[in-house]
Amino acid sequence: MMMNRKDYNPSFAVVYLDSQSIQFLNQNFKVELWEEFVNRLTKVFPGIQIHINSNTLLSEKIHSSSLKDKLKLHDDVSKEHEFLLKLGQLLPESQFKDPDWDEVCFLYFTGISPLLDSHLTEKAWMRHKNFFSQYSYSENLPQGLTPTIITREFLTSLPDTLATDVHSFFLKNINQYDVDIFFQAPDLRQLRLDFRLASFRSLTLIQGLLSLGEVLPYENLLPKLKEKPELFRSAPSYLEWEIYKGCELKCTFCPREFIDTTNDGSFVSLEDVKNTISKLNSELSSPLTISLSGNGEPLLHPEFNSVITEILKLELLTELIIETALYTNTESLLSLVASLNPSEKEKLCVIVNVTTLKPEVYKSLYGKSELENVLKTIDLLAEILPSKSLHVQMIKMKEVEDEIDPYFTFFEKKGINIILQKYNTFATQLPERRVSDLTPIHRDYCWHLVRDLSVSVNGNVSICKQNQTEIIGNLYSESLRDIWRKGLDFFKYSFSGEHGKIPAPCLNCDEWYTFNA
Repeated sequence: MMMNRKDYNPSFAVVYLDSQSIQFLNQNFKVELWEEFVNRLTKVFPGIQIHINSNTLLSEKIHSSSLKDKLKLHDDVSKEHEFLLKLGQLLPESQFKDPDWDEVCFLYFTGISPLLDSHLTEKAWMRHKNFFSQYSYSENLPQGLTPTIITREFLTSLPDTLATDVHSFFLKNINQYDVDIFFQAPDLRQLRLDFRLASFRSLTLIQGLLSLGEVLPYENLLPKLKEKPELFRSAPSYLEWEIYKGCELKCTFCPREFIDTTNDGSFVSLEDVKNTISKLNSELSSPLTISLSGNGEPLLHPEFNSVITEILKLELLTELIIETALYTNTESLLSLVASLNPSEKEKLCVIVNVTTLKPEVYKSLYGKSELENVLKTIDLLAEILPSKSLHVQMIKMKEVEDEIDPYFTFFEKKGINIILQKYNTFATQLPERRVSDLTPIHRDYCWHLVRDLSVSVNGNVSICKQNQTEIIGNLYSESLRDIWRKGLDFFKYSFSGEHGKIPAPCLNCDEWYTFNA
């Protein structure tokens, strides 16, 4: 009796957890969410074996739970491709013995996925079989809704060593494989959703959607998030903090050209910095990037080194960005960096605002002739900072449009990272200098209302950096939770397309496509 070439199932499922996911799951082990993932997967493939890598602590939690007979654990596997190659040795022989096609495959997940969509997973599996694919995946579905399907044919093509993750390797070599790219409307990539248990943000989202008590069809996901936007806008991830207001330069592209400067020279007291970090440590549940920028030069703060030392004590700090023109008090910055330990340096990111390499253009843009000293200090920082912790920033505007190529050549030879920053008119409050117009044709919601907090030197939190006079709270005197809640209604308007109801210049703004953290 001849076997039907489509009458087969994946050999098993594989879940690979990176070190960050394992650490998160150790601290937030919720067996009911793991069970949900297993139940949804076995609904499509009854009895399928699930292989997963873990560490000793996570393995102990699993062994002491109802999951112990449902998962096959593999300890001490650190590299993804090594894990997959190891499991490849467990794959069975082909049922069909076709010399031109090997059907043997497995389902692949890069995280525990409690919101796995059984319907879409089954649909993706049928497509994989119908098209005799070697690698099947979705480009537009959020991570954690469907698996990637990997065949032995693809697995045997992997090199012994791999500098990237497996999917990145695949994308670079996509033309070598028979591929099925599973697309399912609507396309929600702009939401940057992630339904894997790897962060507090995804945990909040997953638990909130599961609490609805129904299996939510994918096409109903966006309407449901618009009904409950607090699930999507769960916590800030980027805090722009003005620790000093004032600057000795007069930059033509700076909002200081139009803001009220009567309180120039004011700065955040060290006590307020300590109290704020203490407050964030007690209230934050999600990683946060802090950027010292705003309407001033942070290096002018009289206790700059102490401020940096305190901020680095934030337990959930992802990155501390110091955005500076690097023209003053540079010895203080250099001594600070030299005093930091390696892990602290890894969290530091110095962005030097130097938009031109021509002295005469620099003077016309910045109001002073500081370029030579700035470039010397950049070289000194490059000697003591990790390469990923130092960036130079060029603002893309008409005055320097012809410098872009030589600018990149100059700094790339030094191995220094380059940021090509779009010019911000601050909703037409600065003269038009843009080289390209990024005003959206259709205005979706604003990412800055989803993730950002803009804090002035006196602690006031404005609705956004484009409108610093509309205040929603004060970080020094109010809880982070209360301030974040006050911004939710404005995001609701943005999410529903009612931008005119927001007390900010949304309809004149072109910062919609910028994303901080």
